[in-house]
Amino acid sequence: MAKLGIHDLAVRYGKLTAISDLSFTVAEGERLFISGPNGAGKSSLLGAISGAVPAAHGRIEMDGDILSGLGPERIARRGLSMVPEGRRIFGGLTVQENLMVGTGIRRDRAAVADDLETAFTAFPILRTRAQAPAGALSGGQQQMLAIARALMTNPKVMLVDEPSLGLAPKVVDEVYDRLCSLQALRGLTLVIVEQSSTRAARVGGRMILMRGGRIVADGDAAGFAAADLLSEAYFGDPA
Repeated sequence: MAKLGIHDLAVRYGKLTAISDLSFTVAEGERLFISGPNGAGKSSLLGAISGAVPAAHGRIEMDGDILSGLGPERIARRGLSMVPEGRRIFGGLTVQENLMVGTGIRRDRAAVADDLETAFTAFPILRTRAQAPAGALSGGQQQMLAIARALMTNPKVMLVDEPSLGLAPKVVDEVYDRLCSLQALRGLTLVIVEQSSTRAARVGGRMILMRGGRIVADGDAAGFAAADLLSEAYFGDPA
């Protein structure tokens, strides 16, 4: 488990401000959903935390270690992994080869074998299709592969960007069921960008609602659907 802290974070693309002076913490073992309308800054936030997007200013830390200014590989070595939007699996490699890509930063080869077995147990279809090209998997199976690949880096914190994107509801249910089971098994701290706040409320956890690069609400996801907080995030004044 690990605690994550975001302090006065700003992200800019030229003159465009994507995130403005954002601050929050994520407790060890917590499940945090980040929701809000398109353009709210959700994916930019995950990109900044993972080192893929440079921060204009602010501080990102995990268990007291400063992550700000580090590249994605160095951040991954410290125990933070990213499941990107759109999955981004290597379609020409086999399923097992995709999983092993995530182990390049590790030296504990015996533990790698254990984690591969954990991934296959969590997602049995990946064991069945282990030698098949990853590009031949369905969208839901590719999402499972992307999660399992992130697990193979042996993370303490996992960022997941839009896991339900483009998937049928029943497949989304299965993906979340396996993801939550892995969190419980491994003691993961999860930060999930989820466009469907209703889905987040159903799965359960804490939710941050963003609009215009700022946080407009922060609380229990289950209580948001019955409140006016969703309307505030999507239609209200972020100032």
